[in-house]
Amino acid sequence: MALEATHIRFALDVQKKYGPVDIPKYMAGAIYPDSRYVTGIDRNLTHLEEDDREKLLQSDFGKGWHAHLVCDDVQYAVTKELFPDIFQLKMGNGNVGWVKHTALKVLQDMDDVQRFDIGAFLPLLSYVENPNGEDTVKLRAYNEIFVKMYGKPFAMTIRHAHEMWVQFGIGEKLADEISRQAEAYAKDPQVMHLVMKIYPEVIARTLSEKVQRV
Repeated sequence: MALEATHIRFALDVQKKYGPVDIPKYMAGAIYPDSRYVTGIDRNLTHLEEDDREKLLQSDFGKGWHAHLVCDDVQYAVTKELFPDIFQLKMGNGNVGWVKHTALKVLQDMDDVQRFDIGAFLPLLSYVENPNGEDTVKLRAYNEIFVKMYGKPFAMTIRHAHEMWVQFGIGEKLADEISRQAEAYAKDPQVMHLVMKIYPEVIARTLSEKVQRV
């Protein structure tokens, strides 16, 4: 998964491809899948397999949801190509490969949040849908995490991401590991050079006729 500033940026950049009419619904859908961390539902319910995604295109919320899943898939492939050594490590939640990969996503998110006027779209996150019967109170709390986290994009730090992960329920210890790794990567010019290449390649591949068609 990418983190949510990346997902919001991506949804805006592919908006013409999806053609949503109701933008609040579209944007809410774009960050919806990762709400599973807060609501506690199974990942398979929010991160649908490719064969099950066509039905999402019937609504604007679903179009945003679909865009989220495409972003995750393409970004995973691009990151794996740019950082092959990380993906040779164990990638399950909490394992060293997962921590390193997640740290990269934190740094990318911190860059993405500064690349567009995210503040213009944060008020739209007051809208929620619960396609899997989730508690709407929890969904609103999830959306509010990002309203606060991205409210001052140029002041965002690794600490903000740390707080997000704690609110996602992964625990302080694991959040600390992600933060330490992100801090180490942030000091490495070679790593940061590659991190800056991820999003441009993701969007280029997505908009290519050879890739996703909706």
